[in-house]
Amino acid sequence: MGTRFRLFVQPPFEDARSSPEIITMSSPLGSLRAGPSDDRMYVVEPVGKTRPYGVNRGPLGTPYIYLPPWAGKIFEPAVPDEQGNFDHYRPSMPGFEAAHVFGCARFTLDVWEHYLGQPLVWHFRDHYDRLEISILPQWDNAQYGYGFLEVGSQFEKDGRVLPFSLDFDVIAHEVGHAIIYSVLGVPSPGTEYPEYLGFQEAFSDCASLIAAMHFPSVLDNVLTETRGNLYLANRLERFSEFSPHRQIRSANNKRTMAEFVHGWKDEHLLSQPLTGAIFDILVDMFHESLVARGLISPAVENLADIAEFDPAAEARLQDAFNCAFFRNSDGFFEALLAARDVVGTYLAETLWALAPDFLDYGDVARTMLAVDQAESGGKFSRILFRNFERRKIFRFRAGPRLKPPNRKSHVHDARIALPKDQTHLPAMSYLERYWALKPQTSNRHSPISL
Repeated sequence: MGTRFRLFVQPPFEDARSSPEIITMSSPLGSLRAGPSDDRMYVVEPVGKTRPYGVNRGPLGTPYIYLPPWAGKIFEPAVPDEQGNFDHYRPSMPGFEAAHVFGCARFTLDVWEHYLGQPLVWHFRDHYDRLEISILPQWDNAQYGYGFLEVGSQFEKDGRVLPFSLDFDVIAHEVGHAIIYSVLGVPSPGTEYPEYLGFQEAFSDCASLIAAMHFPSVLDNVLTETRGNLYLANRLERFSEFSPHRQIRSANNKRTMAEFVHGWKDEHLLSQPLTGAIFDILVDMFHESLVARGLISPAVENLADIAEFDPAAEARLQDAFNCAFFRNSDGFFEALLAARDVVGTYLAETLWALAPDFLDYGDVARTMLAVDQAESGGKFSRILFRNFERRKIFRFRAGPRLKPPNRKSHVHDARIALPKDQTHLPAMSYLERYWALKPQTSNRHSPISL
């Protein structure tokens, strides 16, 4: 008796054939209000809001902290139908983007609260009861921060504006940051290692990947295209082409920590050795599950390892997977579900056990090995150790940052800025404050007062 929404797992601007799927959330039928909103989060489409939340600068360059709630006018909110559902909203209808962004956030929370074993307690609970999800279409980014999740748009060279409010991957990734801040927390001053920033991005990528794998269409699509031969898909870099999940592109990488010993420039790139290790662990666990179910032989599993590095073995491997998948496709589906849930559980348990101070990838790897020992008696220790070792995670740590964060960086200001931090910033003059906060007009659709 949950609440229904229509969600794009692949945004329509990525694939013109994509259509939203009707998904039922955990929210009890009738519990959601206009916005959508509930007792934990709400969506607003502000009128005249031109600046994202976080640390901004006034017209004269004076920094100031800008945080929710939005107190101005908003566009007409999405409202539930007579039964309490939101699946009556369809693409291009006013209100669809608001319903979609809420549904994506709620869906991702449903998935990860299951793995975490309890509802997420927001890291901003001392100041806000609810998360404000804000749609800011003129802004070319997306971010999670203190009391807010804000999505803008991607601006293409051909003039197209692609709203992140329709992009499940972007929204789920930002919810991943919310999970980290709420469970793991923020390093104490002077204790932040570079890998903490990389872990933020790697975990959020994995949070999005695991959440997307809870759409039946994603698993059906992946298995139909690969016949379960995910290593070959990884090597050929085709996984991102047919998977309705774009974040897989950063998971399909061969980066190691050896590349970052002498320094790093971007936390997204720094995250890739860890993201890649987790993805390879997922694939190896899937193949192990296939062997345990008698769906492929140990010889085929070994051939998969060989084919990852030897193109001459690829054709034989694909033939073997084609035959095995044809014999029992349902078994392949169950094996992939099992691997997904083991990885999701291990990531959640690892997050609970870590501390943010002086965190590096070696801590993550050792903690996940300990989780495996506690959960299964070390059943997957060989898989875990091998993939972390291949990424040189036990051997190397990241060197110094080689250039300051750019405008696209998600670190520091926006996410960890607190209301009290304003006292440490210089005061703006009355005139500068007036022009900094002066709203602008918009003609998106009919506004109402909040």
